[in-house]
Amino acid sequence: MTKRVLFKLAMVFSVSLVFSSTLAASEPHQARKLCKSKITEVYGVNQFSDLLTDQLGHHKFKIQGKVRVHNHKYPFNCKIKNGRVKSYAYNGPHDRHPEYKYDDDDDDSNIGTAIAVGAGLAIIAALASQSDDDHHEKSSISTSKTILEDDCHDMLQYRLRDEHDGTANVHMKSSQLNGRDLKGEIKVKYLRRNDQRGSYTCHFNSSGRLLDSSYHLY
Repeated sequence: MTKRVLFKLAMVFSVSLVFSSTLAASEPHQARKLCKSKITEVYGVNQFSDLLTDQLGHHKFKIQGKVRVHNHKYPFNCKIKNGRVKSYAYNGPHDRHPEYKYDDDDDDSNIGTAIAVGAGLAIIAALASQSDDDHHEKSSISTSKTILEDDCHDMLQYRLRDEHDGTANVHMKSSQLNGRDLKGEIKVKYLRRNDQRGSYTCHFNSSGRLLDSSYHLY
């Protein structure tokens, strides 16, 4: 192999590394941008600070931080997966919440008691609700259940990697919502071990927040 060919291969490899590094570095930035854009779009607030970015998995991030309103800070968070906002929440005052009335005499324990509800919150209620429009009801239930499954999957994969094997990849084979419990079957694939099957349960509160999970492998 000539020096010229080796030089060309080295250049191609270097460009690939630079491109990969740039792409990896831009993902967290894009996730923060998507989150802030969604919070601004829904709630009309834009004074962001104290942002933290946690990578939860492949192309998946959790963004959290504070929004400054009337010299007070209120928490917000988003979950971004594959370049899309999967869920978001903001707990604080904003002009688009008609029930909230700001009072300068309020202390920190009372300010922001009107909670802004984003996608992924109040899901259990949506799943349990009835509607005259069957098509709308089925669509709403399907979307809400998908959010629950996504949160449950992430928790199970985190636990399996922490408790069993760092290469574990969880595939949800089935799911059924029973009250506030999401139950079903999973298949777990490993890099250097045989696949395993198992069952799982994820427990949510009335607002759709994941509280706990359990699994059994066989």
